[in-house]
Amino acid sequence: MKTITDIIFPKKFKAEAEEYIAYKRSLGFKFSMDDQRKLLYMLNHIYIHNHNDVTHLTKDAVDSFLSLSNGSKPRTLHANQSFIRQYGLYLRLNGYDSYIYPDKLIQCPKDFVPYIFTKEEIHSIFLFANRIGPNKNKFINTPFIYPAVFRLLYACGTRVGETLSLKTDDVNLEEWIITLYNGKNKVSRMIPMSDSLTKYLRMYNHRVDRTDGNPFFFPARHGEHYSPTTIRNTFRKILQQAGIRKLSSGSYPRIHDLRHTYAVHALELSISKGMDPYCSLPALSTYMGHKGIESTEYYLRLTKQYFVNVLNYTQEQADTIFPEV
Repeated sequence: MKTITDIIFPKKFKAEAEEYIAYKRSLGFKFSMDDQRKLLYMLNHIYIHNHNDVTHLTKDAVDSFLSLSNGSKPRTLHANQSFIRQYGLYLRLNGYDSYIYPDKLIQCPKDFVPYIFTKEEIHSIFLFANRIGPNKNKFINTPFIYPAVFRLLYACGTRVGETLSLKTDDVNLEEWIITLYNGKNKVSRMIPMSDSLTKYLRMYNHRVDRTDGNPFFFPARHGEHYSPTTIRNTFRKILQQAGIRKLSSGSYPRIHDLRHTYAVHALELSISKGMDPYCSLPALSTYMGHKGIESTEYYLRLTKQYFVNVLNYTQEQADTIFPEV
């Protein structure tokens, strides 16, 4: 029988792990491969610290696990606190005497502003991605995967997770269409590709090795797709090589900023063609998989800032183009 997990859990807590994953998925959570890796890491620590028991969560075990992320960014601390709290709630729900981490999680800053890459920076990212060679495990697909992933993320504005989950059948290179199933907010959508992206992906698809029958468009080993964490880490290295500096926060721009950049550049293109940016929002909202146009309106403000800070428009000129932003 096929396991419900993407990674292999040790027998010592395999049953508990699979039951928890099944529970989370029954509530509508995807519980991705990254989530499973995090669960493996957490359960392994609890198992060792808790005298070979992962069903009796003590305060000491929880504090010990969270201490591993001391010094991390607030967002990482918040995620780890929430992760182990959810596991504690699950154990209590199933009748185990479990400690539950308090719901007063560390607060994450909410004034985050996405980074919008310039077109020159996008060109540099692609240039250095093209120079990636085989990885240390000599996985021959590596030099082809990264350049294709980064181009698709920027050219289509897709999210990292939904991009890596694409199957070969989801990418129609004859009709220039990508179909994304069950993206964020359970929204499925069809995305038309440009001529240049389609040609590039045809070349990529011709080069990539699928002799193991891997169904994913961006195949990894053992029938899996590439991990979002692996893609993010490589993206950060490319930013360093491309000379793209850290932000005032001390962090590099995120790979998700390619999606924000796509939206701003798409609105810029519409404006250059004489279109009212507000009239572009419904199509852009559908293309990006937003639940409503309200989520897409945010990009009007980002685009206005981009016109002033990057394209050297005066504030008065920007106000004329975006009168109500």
